[in-house]
Amino acid sequence: MLRKLLPILGFFVATAGAQAATNPDFVGAAASPPMGPGPGKLFAVDAAPASDRAGAFAKAGTPAGNSFFAAIDAATHTAFIPSPAGRVALVNTGTLRVTGGFATIPGARVARVLPGPRLLAVLSAKEIAFYRLSGHALVFGLPVGGNALAASADGKTVYVGGNMDSSVTAIDLAARSPVASWPVAHSGDLIRAGTHLFSADMRTGVMSVIDLADNSIVRLKTPEVDPRFSYRKIPAATAGFMQLARSPDGATVYAAGFSGNILKFDAAKPAYLGETRVAAGTGPEKLSGLAVAASGNEALVTIENRDESALVSLATGKVLRVFPGVSANRWTAAQ
Repeated sequence: MLRKLLPILGFFVATAGAQAATNPDFVGAAASPPMGPGPGKLFAVDAAPASDRAGAFAKAGTPAGNSFFAAIDAATHTAFIPSPAGRVALVNTGTLRVTGGFATIPGARVARVLPGPRLLAVLSAKEIAFYRLSGHALVFGLPVGGNALAASADGKTVYVGGNMDSSVTAIDLAARSPVASWPVAHSGDLIRAGTHLFSADMRTGVMSVIDLADNSIVRLKTPEVDPRFSYRKIPAATAGFMQLARSPDGATVYAAGFSGNILKFDAAKPAYLGETRVAAGTGPEKLSGLAVAASGNEALVTIENRDESALVSLATGKVLRVFPGVSANRWTAAQ
């Protein structure tokens, strides 16, 4: 009897292992305030079939449970979740179970995996630190802070900006120092597409685009403007850029708008291409987190004022699925 059961048991063990090693389409830490305690919860969302699940990365109601932007290493199915408590939690993206953690810079809420050099960048308002993905040894740190972080395709250059900063800074990992700076203020988020670096100013609704080849700057005006916008009262805003995302082919940049629209930009020209309305219900819908699926056809957006997220068609804005109670300030595409 045991001999007959062994192949069956082997099948279930292999299946469980495959599930544990599977990356969801999107991962995000549960929405937290700019400082103080957070819920310590991590969400994983799949586009097809549309589904969601949650796990804990830290104790709820503590600073260790507060995170803004989780980083994903798809190669090892690991989420790196920074917190103001000065600790990064490691979570398996398949099981959503904590697998470890390590000490990092205090106040950090943003992280990004750099696949090329196999490093993890961790950012706080005052500094940035780089760690080995394997072993988590500190490589170097710099007194360059902010709340927005982007990287070149090869991961050898990172860009840092912030809502309260007057410039965007480029850091060369080989030189271990800043190598360039541009007079682009109030970077609510940053993303690189080809030779262009996009910086979203949530206060003015202006998308600044830095041409990294010649250092020229184009400033694209959009309708994403609330004349009464205040950084101290962001939840009350009626418009403003939130998270940026890029299409898989790098041709298009998208921005989540607090107005309820997804804004679209041509990454090559660059140019503003218009907006798509997301209507998941009646009344205002303030979009914050945004990530594009590997197919390039759908996006996951957080509707912050409703404490929910929606899977939407990027072409039409049609809501394909709503996930009640699933809310992240920032989403990371995990594939």
